[in-house]
Amino acid sequence: MVTVNWLKSTIDNHLPDKAIKFKSKTTGESSTLNEIINKAAPEFAKGSSFYVNPLLCSGHLQTAYTAINNFESVDHVYYKRRILTIENKTYTVGGDKIKYDRWDGESTVALDYVQPKSFFPDPDHEKFRPESQIADLPPRTEYLDPSLEHGILADDSKPLLIALHGLSGGSYESYIRAFLATISEDPYNFDAMVLNSRGCAKHSITSPQLYSGLWTNDLRYLINEHIRPNWPNKRIYLIGFSLGGAILANYLGQEGSSVYSGIKGATVVGTPWDFPDSAHHLRESIIGHNIYSPTMCQNLLRLLNQHYDSHLQFDTIVSEYKKNPTNYEISRLKQFDDVFTSKLFGLNNAEEYYRHASPVQRLLKVRVPVIILSSLDDPITGYRSLPVGEVKLNPYTNLITTTIGGHLGWFNFTGGRWYPGPLSRLYSELDKNWEIDNESLTEEDLPLDIDKAWKHDRIVYGML
Repeated sequence: MVTVNWLKSTIDNHLPDKAIKFKSKTTGESSTLNEIINKAAPEFAKGSSFYVNPLLCSGHLQTAYTAINNFESVDHVYYKRRILTIENKTYTVGGDKIKYDRWDGESTVALDYVQPKSFFPDPDHEKFRPESQIADLPPRTEYLDPSLEHGILADDSKPLLIALHGLSGGSYESYIRAFLATISEDPYNFDAMVLNSRGCAKHSITSPQLYSGLWTNDLRYLINEHIRPNWPNKRIYLIGFSLGGAILANYLGQEGSSVYSGIKGATVVGTPWDFPDSAHHLRESIIGHNIYSPTMCQNLLRLLNQHYDSHLQFDTIVSEYKKNPTNYEISRLKQFDDVFTSKLFGLNNAEEYYRHASPVQRLLKVRVPVIILSSLDDPITGYRSLPVGEVKLNPYTNLITTTIGGHLGWFNFTGGRWYPGPLSRLYSELDKNWEIDNESLTEEDLPLDIDKAWKHDRIVYGML
């Protein structure tokens, strides 16, 4: 008998000791997230499995296939783009009023709303292009008539899915399209949109700032100042891929128990949880050091070069680099983060940025149901720092791992992606039939809030 176990990707679950309960909207029965997963999306259940293509039987092959294939023949998603201005407003944390950024209302981000194919093409969409936007749009993307925006999300019976992409990616990425093409169509029919990081997906920046794993304010602004006031009854589900997952997890952890009540759940996919460890993982791998890291660095340098404009008054380090690029050795991701990312966000070096940006340190404060989906053979993030211990302590979390999947791959035997169907089914089941029962937990069931013990960067427990 011929065995094909080497083609089988097996699923494992890591669960909290005390899980948040959900109440049925119809019967009042109680259930945990894991129990709902086992019924609605058994593909995610512990011990289940799926077969991969023999040509894609390792993490490197799955990851390479993601990068090499353009997937233009599948998962066609059509977008209407809205350029959203980050107005000069503040939000409040612990009594402090904080600006969304430091550019006094000059910044913009690109929102891509998923729309029916029947709305395309619109030969007049270019008249809605803001003057600031100079690049050609990605495929199947057109500018939105602002007068139509409110109507896009006006149906309160439909939940909204907001997606965040990975490093230097955008709404056109195949891993995002695979999921949005499923969840936005029958039988799920979610409203959906992608928040593109500044400068990504052909967005022309209007202030001298790009993005980082620690930059959560664009998502915060979108929720607080755009979605919440315009569609106050919208139920929101979030998904973040790779770096976008880190941004999402950092945001939810920062919001903690003050998180907007309209957010009903989130999924964090293929995310580096401990940036220093993931950086070390890349450096110690021959392929990671010589292929993945240089490729990501070149993508970021290309992005920086595309958006550099002297009138935007970038940090002097960018100006100096543009004048004398040969003076800099920037060929790998950590070097880029050391020279640019860290300093453009007010930090000293890549190591300091990596420590502060690691979402693992905020996961214990997350207070919405979060599914973490990672592959143990992910050659970009590694598996050593998956937040198993944090999931064990946080009742709102659930960690699902696969043995084969690579970085944002998960291609099954037929070449399609494995996760869009079960994840869409799970979101639909949660939205239609369940609501979070926060009263099922007591304070003792939650992780210890170390703010009571740690202040001013020292131990103060029992001394204040």
